[in-house]
Amino acid sequence: MADTDTIERLVQEALPWIIDIRRDIHRHPEKSGQETRTAALVAARLAELGVEVKTGYYNTGVVGVIRGSRPGKTVGMRFDMDALEMDELTDHGFKSTIPGMMHSCGHDGHTAMGLGAAKVLMGLRDELAGTVKLIFQPAEEDAQTGGGAQYMIRDGALEDPKVDCMVGMHLWPDDMLGTVGTKPGAMMAGSDPFIIKIEGKGGHASLPHRAIDPIYIGSQIVSALQSVVSRNVDPFEQAVVTVGVFQGGSRYNVIPETATIQGTVRSFNEEVRMLVRDRVIAIAEKTAEALGGKAVVDYRLTYPPLVNDRRVYEKVKACIISELGEDKFIEVARAAPGGEDFAFFAKAVPAAFMFLGYRKPGEEPVQPHNPRYDFDEAALGYGVRVFVRCALDLGKGD
Repeated sequence: MADTDTIERLVQEALPWIIDIRRDIHRHPEKSGQETRTAALVAARLAELGVEVKTGYYNTGVVGVIRGSRPGKTVGMRFDMDALEMDELTDHGFKSTIPGMMHSCGHDGHTAMGLGAAKVLMGLRDELAGTVKLIFQPAEEDAQTGGGAQYMIRDGALEDPKVDCMVGMHLWPDDMLGTVGTKPGAMMAGSDPFIIKIEGKGGHASLPHRAIDPIYIGSQIVSALQSVVSRNVDPFEQAVVTVGVFQGGSRYNVIPETATIQGTVRSFNEEVRMLVRDRVIAIAEKTAEALGGKAVVDYRLTYPPLVNDRRVYEKVKACIISELGEDKFIEVARAAPGGEDFAFFAKAVPAAFMFLGYRKPGEEPVQPHNPRYDFDEAALGYGVRVFVRCALDLGKGD
């Protein structure tokens, strides 16, 4: 069986290649669902390595299949590929060449780690039991339309061969470089956006009694929504209801016909998720009705809570400790409030998601989704090592 020293040596030998790929992808960021260049690069690199390549999953999704030398489980590994719409403000030598697009959430690093894992695993096929499916996913950032994971599943990414368990990873600014963290149960929040369109009756600002003011109705809805967590959710559970947009009116002395509220809900289990949805809709509709208007609610169940399977978590924890050492494992204390559509994979098969640290002592890293975002590329080597160890150990089964 490949020992830690062997895996570390192979990863270090591959690291310049991995970093070159990361920088190439970083220079050419692509919008969710439009990752054509990235997908072509992934497919070409996999083919060059001798990996079996499958395409056609949700348009730009790519799957690489590595079959081991003896029977075992099929282990799936997810790597997201899309970028975000923003202008990059970093000053390194490989910044985005695409105006208005940037890899500001580390997906360039995730994709490069997937190819790095493929390169190392192809050199260890004699040691590999079972099959590894490397799933390169589009549109993780596209929550408004449901992301890319559920559509890759729909298109058969977990079949032929059928995946027995999944692992995934995200670069994480709050954890130290060289560490990897995970936890059982809820790992990241469900993320559900809502839009409330309030219909009133326009009029002159000096004659409010002849109008139905949608701005006033909206202000009451925003206030009442704050009661959902404090008065409807069990105090031992967690949820967040945030209004981020309130738009209405075009002139100081006009009561408008309509107003719009947009917000997001975060939750960590399905029961709370459905409770909050029902309360948001009821509060909006009934408050508007009581004040003489109407509220039309577009509430989208997009990303469910990401829940780690306990058995897979235990195995992944053992892999992290085996490969990096016990001092490099972090038992994540509480779930993160961000959304992540790996949750769909975790609902479909037993799975575990991990956080890959890149913070250095004394430094305050720029958080993701920031135009100055970057990460220490040394972290990629640690991530690849953990993926390789997971492939080797989880493939053996129980």
